[in-house]
Amino acid sequence: MKTPISHPQTKTKQRWQLKDYVFAAFMTIGIAISSILTVPLTIAIPLPGIRTIVWAPLAGIFLTLGMAKLQRRGSVALMIGSLAIILSRTSLIITAFLAAALLLTELIMWTRGGYKTKANRLLGNIVFFSTTTVTGALVGAYVAGGNFAAWLTQSWILIPMTILSGIAGGFGWWLGELVIKQLQRAGKLDVDI
Repeated sequence: MKTPISHPQTKTKQRWQLKDYVFAAFMTIGIAISSILTVPLTIAIPLPGIRTIVWAPLAGIFLTLGMAKLQRRGSVALMIGSLAIILSRTSLIITAFLAAALLLTELIMWTRGGYKTKANRLLGNIVFFSTTTVTGALVGAYVAGGNFAAWLTQSWILIPMTILSGIAGGFGWWLGELVIKQLQRAGKLDVDI
């Protein structure tokens, strides 16, 4: 009896399994811990996106690991969506801008076929972390007004901070790909890349 040949596309069309949810949960925990470690460093700095810039390099490692292991469309939604739900008990503003950023990221990545390639994972990181800065400013302006609304009129600050957030996300992707390579060499991560 012949065993069917597995094609690279087959993996992305499979249903989500318990092991996928467990892996995504651990990546979500890593993303949350990276936030706990980095965000307090910037609380006193009143710039849009500054928290994302310091958070993205560490969070990008876990986001990239999740993208590489899960590979499918919806991978970012699974990880960041879980984080947004958990943070809803703390801040509805954070939940709203994370949800908006993940929806935009997944919409863009839907057209790219998911996160199977390094280029797609890089793009996913850049798009997600860049849009957290923009959506954070938009949601903050709508909900809190005041200083948050002022950022929307100061594109000379918002645009560079958005670009820096994307660069920080790209750095997190690079670190994540290095971790993936080391885990593969050690036989601890089975990923088709």
